[in-house]
Amino acid sequence: MEVPPPPGRRARKRQQTRDTLIATAAALFDLHGYDAVTMEQIAAHADVAKRTLYNHFPTKDAVLADWLEAQLARDLADLQPRIAARRGFRARIDTLLDASAAWCERHPARLRAYLQHRMMNAGAAAGPGSGGPMDAWRLLIARGQDTGELDPALCVERLATAFHHLYFGAMLRWLDGPEPSLRDEFRAITDLFLDGARAPGEVRKPAH
Repeated sequence: MEVPPPPGRRARKRQQTRDTLIATAAALFDLHGYDAVTMEQIAAHADVAKRTLYNHFPTKDAVLADWLEAQLARDLADLQPRIAARRGFRARIDTLLDASAAWCERHPARLRAYLQHRMMNAGAAAGPGSGGPMDAWRLLIARGQDTGELDPALCVERLATAFHHLYFGAMLRWLDGPEPSLRDEFRAITDLFLDGARAPGEVRKPAH
């Protein structure tokens, strides 16, 4: 397999600028709160022209999205030993969702802005290997199929996408009114994902 060449000087410089902008914005969000920070402040504190900032990020929400998704990938990597130590699909996904709920409950303003950004850019779905929640759903679902907890005849990608929509829906409902808790919302979507919406006693008919 051919190893791709390292990025050139121009690409490295662009990535360094992008990283500086994200780090500066994150520090300002922590200091002043997300809603109070402006794009002008981010540019000024990063010591770049406003045009440079807008060349990298069209909106403040886009800066937040890049920062949050990188943070999420790191958090998911840190969670992997805890998740792997749990037995069964339900216990593993509950571990991940509990950690997600804890972060969301600490940062509701950032969560709302991120979800709005994602809904405006719905076509930019994360592919395999991105390190985001879709990768986590794919992995846990595949493990559940290997152990016989989930139907191995079903497409992993389709199941992961369905759970991803349930996950985002739970967060949106919670933001509209934080009762029940986000953990309870996540428990409810996992129940729905595992048990479906059939009435008790109904027998599932095979699809044709």
